[in-house]
Amino acid sequence: MIPASVTRPDAAGARRRRRGALAALLLGLYGAACAAELAGAPLTPPPVSAAPPPRTALRIGQAPPEWLGLDRNGRSLQVGQYRGRALLVVFWAGWCGQCRSELPLLAALHRGFGRERLAVVAINHAESRQDFDAFVRLNPGLDFEFVHDPGTVARHYGVRAVPQVFLIDAQGRLTHQQRGYSPEKIDALARELRGLLPSTGRRD
Repeated sequence: MIPASVTRPDAAGARRRRRGALAALLLGLYGAACAAELAGAPLTPPPVSAAPPPRTALRIGQAPPEWLGLDRNGRSLQVGQYRGRALLVVFWAGWCGQCRSELPLLAALHRGFGRERLAVVAINHAESRQDFDAFVRLNPGLDFEFVHDPGTVARHYGVRAVPQVFLIDAQGRLTHQQRGYSPEKIDALARELRGLLPSTGRRD
């Protein structure tokens, strides 16, 4: 018979090894879950309350929703009033780092192509009016038509996250859309505009 004094330390060591292995497994699973959560994190913060589901995503060639909201002076903006020019409808938020990188480049495109050929309506998505007004006041170089949208216009455009850009041609049809920001996406947008408005390289 093996003395109890010999078996007890071995059993205790086995229990410690099992606990150590379990802790390592749980730590690994936790790290993987955190990595997955960061990789799939949405561009917008989680909603505070449930909102009605967005419309089905728009397709190229479709006519987009007509109403774009109210500008800072309370005027109603509609797609139809920009017929004859290309129109960029940009959904953004001041807390969004990608938006803050994208908006100055869109302003440069706006100046380069000319207001007579290109209009930009920048729709603030679901921020407080105070934050919206502060951002616009602190960024006078962004010469856009600004709209504060509590979520209604974004819902009709099927927008779930920002930044998101819709390019509408002079006849009022959607020709290009993009989600998220990168310099490559701005280049792609510029190419779309050059194809849409081939004469914009020359100022009359």
